[in-house]
Amino acid sequence: MRRNSVLVADADTIRRDRLMAWLGAQNISAIAASDRDAEGIGRELTPRLVVCRHDSVGISLCHSLRELPEPPMFVVVSDDPATEERVYYDGRAVVAVVGGVVEIGALARFVDFALGASARLDVGHGSANRPATVDHAGHLSEPAIVASRAAQ
Repeated sequence: MRRNSVLVADADTIRRDRLMAWLGAQNISAIAASDRDAEGIGRELTPRLVVCRHDSVGISLCHSLRELPEPPMFVVVSDDPATEERVYYDGRAVVAVVGGVVEIGALARFVDFALGASARLDVGHGSANRPATVDHAGHLSEPAIVASRAAQ
């Protein structure tokens, strides 16, 4: 898998397949994985971005893959309507938490935007440098969040 690829790890096969179809239609290289296989595939293929669930399996996947030498960006999808949507840097990886009660097209557009942003961060900066939009607490600035929402 190319470093600009997406790993979609979701036990909900309908949602996973719909997201994969949309990403494929946009010419985005993506691979689907069951919860059971996602960690191994993520370690082997080192995707640029991982989409996973906001549950114990998804959080475990995030913790495991964030230890890679070049950790991917994570889009964590939550079905809990009380979940605060946010984008932050946790010291190793950029994490975007989004609500799961969202149209697949909107989620896929966000994944496309995040993939592009992640690729731009690597160009000319090296993977160790982070964008100036990240504050001391590791959260993205309000203008960066507004820009990401506008791209949807």
